[in-house]
Amino acid sequence: MLILAVLSFPFLNGCQNNLTDQGIEFISSDTLGTLLLDSQIDSLNITSNSFVKYINTASSKSMFIGKYGNYESKVLLKFTSVPSNYSPDSSTILSAKLNLRYNKTFYEDSTGFISFNVYKILNSYDLKTVTYDKFNASHIGTDVIGTFSGALTDTNRFSVTLDNQTIKDWFKYAYDTNYTNKNYGIALVANSSSTTIKGLYSANHSDSLLVPVVTVVFMNNPSGRIDTINLNYTDFTTLSYIPTVSTIPGRMVIQNGVAIKDIMHFDISKLPGKVVINQATLELKIDYANSFISKGVDKRYAAFMLTSDSLTNDGSTYYSYVKDGDTSAYTVYLTYALQKWNYGLSTNFGIQIQNSAEYLNLDRYVFYGPDYSDVSKRPRLRIRYSIRR
Repeated sequence: MLILAVLSFPFLNGCQNNLTDQGIEFISSDTLGTLLLDSQIDSLNITSNSFVKYINTASSKSMFIGKYGNYESKVLLKFTSVPSNYSPDSSTILSAKLNLRYNKTFYEDSTGFISFNVYKILNSYDLKTVTYDKFNASHIGTDVIGTFSGALTDTNRFSVTLDNQTIKDWFKYAYDTNYTNKNYGIALVANSSSTTIKGLYSANHSDSLLVPVVTVVFMNNPSGRIDTINLNYTDFTTLSYIPTVSTIPGRMVIQNGVAIKDIMHFDISKLPGKVVINQATLELKIDYANSFISKGVDKRYAAFMLTSDSLTNDGSTYYSYVKDGDTSAYTVYLTYALQKWNYGLSTNFGIQIQNSAEYLNLDRYVFYGPDYSDVSKRPRLRIRYSIRR
């Protein structure tokens, strides 16, 4: 005996869309049997287009600095723990060092050389929200207040000597917010000597030995006593840039940090109207030879159903999974999106693809595209559906 689960379609609008690996099946009591549309068999047209949508990376445990090829990453830092009860006019700054640690993440050369200068930021920015396209590069000063060059092969702390006057200005501003030279933070900007991009531990760690720290040594003028203050509470973000989206013939590219995303469109005109979508899956196959993926990271991609040409979505996230142990094939359930398109409840603006944790690093994921020469590696949309009686 065939047992059919009853699910009225009006409930569909309120479904939760963070799907499990089992997906969501829409089966109705007025259907009999199922049919299958397969893009690789039934010639369903699929197109893709990669684009850049800059993101804020203040949630990351890494800050990236350097240059690699046509990629460039700079770090914005603001130390927010400058004490306000310190009277800078009664003391002399003897030294100030910015202490950082390499965390052995990189893009793409682990043995490469990084070289950067430190400058003042001249205007106020919220480093927890600012993105590359919202930051004005002219708001970085031209006077070098610190510099570093090195290969960084281990996680030992390294130091950058900072300009004493800059640090004195920080203390003066904390003491008197009407002071002219305000503390908007500093920018670590790679120079032409950099040959790679490397990750430094950010402030998002509970271990005080890992986070960025400015160590200030000063002398109390009346007594001659020498004291040390550590400034270790920071706001930060990484601004990563690429002049144009890298194109590889027959491929789709998504990349963290910058970030590069992809829009996929599906021609589902061969699907009869107002059918019951039992299951719809999209399978993408990854081209590892052209990808750059760090060890031990979440490799899933995330899909979003677009609701306009301006890249808005319905707020639901569809996560991929590895199919049947095949680590080159990533499958995501799109059942709910296909059902909404088929019933005319939402216009088919396509699906946006990006990495599930794109703020963490600069990893690049390259998938075989709709026009790749080997049809078996192209994106594959399968729609299993039932005709209503």
